[in-house]
Amino acid sequence: MPFVIGIDGGGTGCRAVLADMSGKPLGTGRAGAANIMTGFDAARKSIIAAAEAAIADAGLDRQVIEEASAFLGLAGANIGDYSSRISDILPFRQSRIATDAEISMQGAIGDGDGVVAIIGTGSVFVCRLNNVVRTVGGWGFTVGDLGSGARLGRALLQESLLAYDGIHEGSELTRRVLANFEDSPQTLVEYAHTALPGEFGKFAPLVFELAGKQDPIAMRLVGRAVSDLEETLDALISDNDLPICMLGGLGGVYRDLLGERFRIRVRPPRGDAASGALALAVKHFGSEAGESA
Repeated sequence: MPFVIGIDGGGTGCRAVLADMSGKPLGTGRAGAANIMTGFDAARKSIIAAAEAAIADAGLDRQVIEEASAFLGLAGANIGDYSSRISDILPFRQSRIATDAEISMQGAIGDGDGVVAIIGTGSVFVCRLNNVVRTVGGWGFTVGDLGSGARLGRALLQESLLAYDGIHEGSELTRRVLANFEDSPQTLVEYAHTALPGEFGKFAPLVFELAGKQDPIAMRLVGRAVSDLEETLDALISDNDLPICMLGGLGGVYRDLLGERFRIRVRPPRGDAASGALALAVKHFGSEAGESA
């Protein structure tokens, strides 16, 4: 019996769904981060671990991984040759690599038109209009990923150092961050020097928590992020009336912070990124896998 696997690999975690050729889910699995640009080897391990967990959840032998066809939406797949490199070393019978944005769009709006904003550890925006797909962002937190958890966390650490040096006035937010590093700027800098996006992103909830308590630095960081998101959405929706889906760990948080003209367009997604990956797996491998059974 042939199988397909849909895989959603992001900067925080990786999810896999094993299904039969009709798309009926049989098992699910989770593993660690799977951004192939910022952690290639770790991503490969996470992909395999999530797939094996889904197979085990279905009560099947591990060897199924070599018989299954997989559609993978991976963070970092839009950069360089990472997609082809990861595809060459995966254990699946055949695989197709796309960005995590593509599977998120498929899960959220199916084959219809709309704008999907995926905001979590990183950020990327996808628009489909009259079968034309446009992707914006997703360039990694060093030079892109506006509004993302990683960017917020990095900005917070920077503000904490500015407060320590007396360049900016500090706040409860920066005091709590510095306390986290034992009030040692050297320790903070050492952490930031080697931190991965997810490690910066873990500070994002604190930013939103303190913004809700009117902390001035938190409010400024969140306000800047919201402005960046609205500027990006403006570039995508233009003069059309496309609906907007807000996805990712921070999508729901930002949804309530957007201006009214954006909020009235927001619609709930049909499904998540993993369901989108599974749908695309069935679409791309269904007939071929079925014929080879």
